[in-house]
Amino acid sequence: MKKTKKIAHSDLCFLTAQYFLKSAALIEYKSMLVNESPDILMFDCYSNTTLFEIKTDKQDFKQDLLKPHRIPYKLDSKNRIKTFKPSLGANRYYVCIEGLIKEEDLPMGWGLIYYYDNGSFKIIKKSSVFKIDKGMENRLLINALRKIKCGKDSNILIRDYKEYEKD
Repeated sequence: MKKTKKIAHSDLCFLTAQYFLKSAALIEYKSMLVNESPDILMFDCYSNTTLFEIKTDKQDFKQDLLKPHRIPYKLDSKNRIKTFKPSLGANRYYVCIEGLIKEEDLPMGWGLIYYYDNGSFKIIKKSSVFKIDKGMENRLLINALRKIKCGKDSNILIRDYKEYEKD
């Protein structure tokens, strides 16, 4: 395994959000409306969400595993993974530099993405589907829209779409 250079948490957050951007992304987003601060919460235009937890050191990863909304305990009737506390992201990934987290260290259902020095990403393990707290996700998205209106959008990425021109 080649030694990968250390990267700052916030830099890896923005690189990940830009690389995987679907429709909108909240990056290191904080809101008093919810008790969770996702590193990246990605929305697509079909209301699917993906949570990316960025880890730049092993200790942070180990602490993250202890959060009640990370601990899986059963599958629901649609084979979605339920956690002790509802949370964000129907799909959930840990993102880290190559080799920091091993596949066997992942909690049930979580995916793993490696970042490489050349700026590329590789999905090492795909995420399962999790039961989410849709109300919490909606509160975050509405809060983000309010921030955009006030010009405080530095932690919000929105994909630009070209409008179709009429012939």
